Amino acid sequence: MSILAYIELSIQGRQQWVILWFGGICAVLSARYYLLCKYQKIENKKYFPHLIWRNRFYLGVVITGLMQGGGAAWLMPYVTINLEIILHSVLLGLSMGAIAYLSTSLLVYISYLLTMVVPVTLWLFLQQTPDGYILTALYIFMITVGSMSVKRMNVLLNDALYYRFDNETLVEDLQKLLDSVSRSNKALEKISTTDELTGVSNYRAFRVRLEEVWREYQTTTSPISVIRLNIDYYHEYNIAYGQELGDKNLCMIANLLLAEITHQSQTVARLNGAEFALILPGMSCENARLLILRVEKELAELQIEHCKSKTNQYLTFSAGLSSQLSTPMTSSRELLGKTDNALKLAKNKGRNRIEVIE
Repeated sequence: MSILAYIELSIQGRQQWVILWFGGICAVLSARYYLLCKYQKIENKKYFPHLIWRNRFYLGVVITGLMQGGGAAWLMPYVTINLEIILHSVLLGLSMGAIAYLSTSLLVYISYLLTMVVPVTLWLFLQQTPDGYILTALYIFMITVGSMSVKRMNVLLNDALYYRFDNETLVEDLQKLLDSVSRSNKALEKISTTDELTGVSNYRAFRVRLEEVWREYQTTTSPISVIRLNIDYYHEYNIAYGQELGDKNLCMIANLLLAEITHQSQTVARLNGAEFALILPGMSCENARLLILRVEKELAELQIEHCKSKTNQYLTFSAGLSSQLSTPMTSSRELLGKTDNALKLAKNKGRNRIEVIE
């Protein structure tokens, strides 16, 4: 279009007008492109003056519309009817095409539309010709239709953004709720499988873990050893020294047992008041016996007074140990039964001892 206008006005010696108009449009577009690049280089857009950048964008759109509409109105009197038609088509096309780019802001679009179309509309109306009135009516119709279209699109966009924000908020709240439930479930699971006093596993976790180990070791030739130990005369100790000191000694013995754990598959559990158990997958009966002997020696070195014990002046325990291979034809209950019998045997033989049944 600029080339056609330049050719026509060069015949009249007014080609510098086209150059001036085209140069002005290029200058405005270059300035807007520079601001766009500057905006895109901002890494954190959460903390910057939104209003300043919005005003810059608004000003750039208005100046662009003035350059396009004012320049077209300026050139209209000096061009042929063919070029006039081309100018009208370009202006109307730009006004409709801007809907896709400026529909997010009704104010910006209407400002662009008026600054671009009003100068040409006024020029047509002032011609006071039938063609001028028809084109004036056409421009007014396009302004009205374009404004109504952008207003409708603006409502739809705002609704879409609102529902998107609402959905994102809902999803975020739901995720927080799921995370909270997950944390609560983990906390409840830990509580339900952990002895509150000593922090080791409880009886439920002991049985579940033993069944898991039993299934895992059915394809191996390694034995599973289980130790059950009971503090000798624990009830009498509590009566003589108090529940608080008794609980303290339970935690101490639990820590002695935990200190012997060398693999994550091994488990220490408190089965009831003064009874503990160890699951030792892959450990032979002899190695398990040496382990509990170390614990027995460490407890003896502490020399915790127990005046009500009928077997020793210090705190002691009785232990039963058994070891067995896991096979599809056997059950973990067999191993537990033998371990329990070994503990009963230790108690029947006077306590403060370790008995083994393989």
